[in-house]
Amino acid sequence: MVIIIYKGRFIMKKIGIMGGTFNPIHIGHLIAAQEVLDKMNMDKIIFIPTGNPPHKSKREVISAIDRYEMVKLAIKNNACFEVSDIEIKRTGETYSYDTLTELHNIYYETEFYFIIGFDTLKEISTWKRVYEVCNMTEFIVVNRGNSLKEIKDEFLIKEKKFNCKLTLVEIPDIKISSTDIRDRINNNESIKYLVTNDVEGYIYQKGLFKVEFNKGL
Repeated sequence: MVIIIYKGRFIMKKIGIMGGTFNPIHIGHLIAAQEVLDKMNMDKIIFIPTGNPPHKSKREVISAIDRYEMVKLAIKNNACFEVSDIEIKRTGETYSYDTLTELHNIYYETEFYFIIGFDTLKEISTWKRVYEVCNMTEFIVVNRGNSLKEIKDEFLIKEKKFNCKLTLVEIPDIKISSTDIRDRINNNESIKYLVTNDVEGYIYQKGLFKVEFNKGL
């Protein structure tokens, strides 16, 4: 039960949901989560690695267990960060609608805020039961480099079409991507400071993101 009682009043908790493949999780993910936590006065952020993401080839993504373990390692020193395995335990493809439905059944008196990037916002028309998703959560859109006019125009389109609630949180424009990290590993280049030390050690210990994997061999 996630209810705080203060002077006889119930206070709803604010939880940010940060989903993604985290293939692998990197410093940019952590910075974005911390910025949202601070600027939106969240109680905590829950990281939810996807199980079988419907929009990505299985060849592109390593095992859900490895991605989950890397997230756990990356956030272990932040008491306001948690990781959930609800999507990796689900069979078949995983959708945000199903995840939010499950979260609402677990947490009562909680406001959920779904953290997404601007590129993801432009694609929500493809989401399963998107109108219901918009009724179940508010969206926190993190921006790294897009113009404010472009964002405002997209907000107006999505608010009008889906009646969704959108808030912009600007974060530092740190150009780190999971794709670049995988490429660096394949090219025998350093990934130090792009991921946490623990995640770096896990990747090399397990031999993840090798050329053979990326080629689907």
